[in-house]
Amino acid sequence: MTESAQSNADAKPTAVVSGNPNVWDILFLIFLACTLVCVAWVGVLSHEEGNKNEVTKQNGEAWVKWLKDNSEPRIQEDFAIESCAASAMERRRWGDCFNEIMESVKELNGLKNAFTGEPVAFIAKCDPKDRSTVGSIVLEKIVPTPPGSAVPAVASQLVEMDAIDTKLALKLTVCNKGGYPIKVDEFEF
Repeated sequence: MTESAQSNADAKPTAVVSGNPNVWDILFLIFLACTLVCVAWVGVLSHEEGNKNEVTKQNGEAWVKWLKDNSEPRIQEDFAIESCAASAMERRRWGDCFNEIMESVKELNGLKNAFTGEPVAFIAKCDPKDRSTVGSIVLEKIVPTPPGSAVPAVASQLVEMDAIDTKLALKLTVCNKGGYPIKVDEFEF
């Protein structure tokens, strides 16, 4: 026998791979499956949170629609919600109008905060540091400043004692999941 033949005979035979996954392959596949399940679950949760933000915007849009639709009729005589009617004779206040709207307008008094399930609340401003503002509505009056001012208009909360005898410029904003404002619309009422 030659020397090269002798060394080939002494060498161990090479192991043949069966093609079946080993332990590490199985562990990797299990890890991969768990990761895919987690990603799908995060997607479902993100979708649900996005829907809550969308419902919050729809609540704001419902208020805007009602206030816009009733902007012109409230100036005419025999407006259905008397405390919201414009009047030269009698002082009308937003607080009285709001209370009557909540009593008589079913599509508005049934609105729920998508994040808490409670009735929608009107607040002074959205605040990311205050979690109680999430899903709430901010209704502000826009008051023009005198001509020549650096700021053309100032927005402030529409409070109960504000007069609504004449047309008002309003801005409606809703608070998203993070407590940040989402502007819905500016309009006249």
